[in-house]
Amino acid sequence: MMKLKSPLKITKGAIIRLSCLFLAMLTFSIWLKQSGGMENSQLLETLYRQGNYIESGLWGLFAIGFLVYSYKRPTLVAKRKNQITAFIFLAFGISDIVEVQTGAWWQPWWLFLWKASCVIGFMICFWDFWQNNIQQNQEENE
Repeated sequence: MMKLKSPLKITKGAIIRLSCLFLAMLTFSIWLKQSGGMENSQLLETLYRQGNYIESGLWGLFAIGFLVYSYKRPTLVAKRKNQITAFIFLAFGISDIVEVQTGAWWQPWWLFLWKASCVIGFMICFWDFWQNNIQQNQEENE
């Protein structure tokens, strides 16, 4: 019986970073609950706007990473898959900037479709990655 390697291994460093992020979010939530109500709405609006800009930048960095990595791939198909993934990340980042302008990710309807199509694209890219990883593991175990 062959044992497949999981592509979703979580390292100790990732666990530590995720734990710190969770604690920071918990601390922030407690702080918000204890501070004043009127200040909260203004603070939350600022956090929403700035957070979306930061998130947009992060998606852009992912796009750059996939684009750079695409040129290191051995085959044209692998290059194109990484370039498509980079485009999806870039489109998703731009949609966050549009979201700040419209005030919601579900309004207008076309922004919702834009974001939903990006999420579907991410799911397809991940499914393709997963299938290729399974196939590669099977080839290694033969």
